[in-house]
Amino acid sequence: MPVRDAVYPLRGRDDLFGGLRSIAGRAVLVRGTEGLGKSALLTALRATLGVRLVGVRGLRAESALPYGALHRMFGAPVSGGPEARDRLGTLSVPTICWVDDAHWVDPESLAALGFAARRLDGAPVGMVLASRSGSDEFESVDLTPLTEAAADLLLRDRGVPAGVRPQLVELGKGNPADLVALAASLTPAQAAGREPVSPILRERLPRYAAELDAMRLDERVRFLAACMDVSARKATWYAAASPADRRAAHAWLASVEEGPDALWHRAMATSTPFAPLADELAAAPAVDHAAEARQLERAAALTADPPARASRLLAAADAAWQAGRPGWARLLLSKVDARPGAVALLHGEIELRDGDPAVATHELAVAAELLPDPAAALLLAGEARRLGGDLSGYRALARTVPAGDGLAFAHFRGLTSVYAGRHDDADLPLEDAVRRGMADSDVAGAVWAADAAFARGHAERAHEYSSAAVSRARLGRRCAELPWALVYLSLSAIALDRIPCARAASREGLRAPHNLRMEHLTLLGLAAALLGDRVPELDEAAGGIAERGLGRPAAVAAWAYTCLDLAEDRPDDALSRLEDLASGVSGDQPVIRVLATPQLVEAAVRSGRPERARTALEVFDRWTSAGAEPCWLALSHRCHALTASDPEVAERHFRLAVEAHRRAGGAVELARTRLAYATLLRRHRRSRDARDQFRDALRGFENVGATRFADRARAGLRATGETVDVPHRSLAGLTPQQDAITRLVAAGETNKEIARRLVISHRTVDHHLRNIFTALGVRSRVELARRVAAGE
Repeated sequence: MPVRDAVYPLRGRDDLFGGLRSIAGRAVLVRGTEGLGKSALLTALRATLGVRLVGVRGLRAESALPYGALHRMFGAPVSGGPEARDRLGTLSVPTICWVDDAHWVDPESLAALGFAARRLDGAPVGMVLASRSGSDEFESVDLTPLTEAAADLLLRDRGVPAGVRPQLVELGKGNPADLVALAASLTPAQAAGREPVSPILRERLPRYAAELDAMRLDERVRFLAACMDVSARKATWYAAASPADRRAAHAWLASVEEGPDALWHRAMATSTPFAPLADELAAAPAVDHAAEARQLERAAALTADPPARASRLLAAADAAWQAGRPGWARLLLSKVDARPGAVALLHGEIELRDGDPAVATHELAVAAELLPDPAAALLLAGEARRLGGDLSGYRALARTVPAGDGLAFAHFRGLTSVYAGRHDDADLPLEDAVRRGMADSDVAGAVWAADAAFARGHAERAHEYSSAAVSRARLGRRCAELPWALVYLSLSAIALDRIPCARAASREGLRAPHNLRMEHLTLLGLAAALLGDRVPELDEAAGGIAERGLGRPAAVAAWAYTCLDLAEDRPDDALSRLEDLASGVSGDQPVIRVLATPQLVEAAVRSGRPERARTALEVFDRWTSAGAEPCWLALSHRCHALTASDPEVAERHFRLAVEAHRRAGGAVELARTRLAYATLLRRHRRSRDARDQFRDALRGFENVGATRFADRARAGLRATGETVDVPHRSLAGLTPQQDAITRLVAAGETNKEIARRLVISHRTVDHHLRNIFTALGVRSRVELARRVAAGE
């Protein structure tokens, strides 16, 4: 194991830490129970370079000493809030005032710090406090348990092997301190997987047992009841108790609780399992998938019949997965000693969404061999191949699909034809795949239908089917399948030039297992890049993509960076990036490569090498003509206009493109086409005609908030001789925090997302928004976004 004093990155706290680092002029109290990492956040914050630090740690021994904490902070007596404010106000360099264990700070010091905090606006000083409880003096943000993904990374940082991590993730319950303690307690045999992992820190048991024996019986029973299912540290107390005391604690809980929990405690209060209680627990209705998984896991523990126990564990694993708990699901699967085909299918799906696509391919291939109906395993295995860009492996897999009239056969046959450029051969099988997918009532069927429609170029139908998949996932509370459906909803929305819809879908999809999260991060980056904007989500995805070899999100990221290169006048870089994509740097991703053709054509033309785009444009035309939808026809005409050497031919294509854009209803691409058309007209000294196109392009860009392109259209309009006012970019009358909230609203973030990013409460965001609406005279978030885009 690594040395104890090694420096580790914060896991699962990136957004919060970033907000705390830029906290000048504000104060926040980070609230959380023991072990959640409050002190670790402050330690990392104190390591921030270029910032002066003033701080103190609360001491229990001085919690009743008036102004004792302030005395230690400033090294001299401080009599009250105004003096504390003045001390902080004299600082002229960026400073972070920190207070750890604020729950032990004396009330007088805390009140004085609160007085100073309310008067920090405009100062280079920020204040961060960490406490187990809240305070009326400060805005608070709750520190929540780590997600399973963050907990897994924390354990990986400490050298815990991959095969053991899911068990520790489940035992640790998201508590960083417990996770670290569990990692440190592993024996070599446990780390190597030769012995089962136990949550018990064995050296503590004798001391814990002695402390329990010293309690009265009623105290002991209630204490043990409070320890159950809280964290790994509490589980140590439970393990130290005698069997009789455990049964007594369960009996007490059975008397005070209701429903499935009462059934479980009734069963655990007996010395031997009672089979009818196991059946009753398994059949009891559950409030959600997490509760269902817990009930089935408990029912399995009470079940003596091996096949029945295995079935309940498998069902529990599926419920845990649908609850968005992949670590728990893996742990449950590891206990199933029957039905290997079904186990491999679920394990393969989890690895596809949250693990290594190569492992997913192997597991799903095993499932396809063992299951009587291999269709689901084959379709997921095919997706794993496509995710990594292994089209040769996909074609080889397609040859193993049994011939017939099933969804899997139709889907594989259609996609292999599309990838080979045989679009006529793809028509019937893809239509069959759509029909069969939508005939089913599950989420997966609608997603496969959307996939088949999109592969054929039917973006509208893909959007319709992916919307149906999203609705099915929400109604069924299928948390594991919802982000998958949202990928197709976002991608089809981007193809249809519905950027706000794409952003909303992918923001929702960020609450997803690792691999799907990477897809949504890159789709968010692409949606922003199409407007000429750069967002941090794109850079955030880079590490996760490389770690797992995720070819498809890598290709989407390359497409997004290409859009940014073009927006920032780097056509040579854009062309080079797309040529790398075509050469297979991200694996073979033919659909993304085709979708990026308009950017390739623009980059080649602006680089003075239009011949580099002609082959790609031929492929684009063959694919888009199959769908024959206005969104594709408009882009095709624009590409042909850009590559045409005859001005009359180019103008004819531009006019056809504008007409097709109007039928498609896309605002961004219509404005881009008008901008390109206007540039051609101005180049041929037709200033009056160019002026109309520049003006319409400017209006379109301003309406969607594409300020970079709006500036370009405005410059073109001035070049035709028209006087254009420079937009006023600032929002007068707003405080710095109101201005920050306004711009995040304009970017499409929800109040909850804004609160997390700015490290303030949801209630504070609501309060500021009401004042912002009043100050600016707007009545909706949409109207506010338009004001930001216009810079009014």
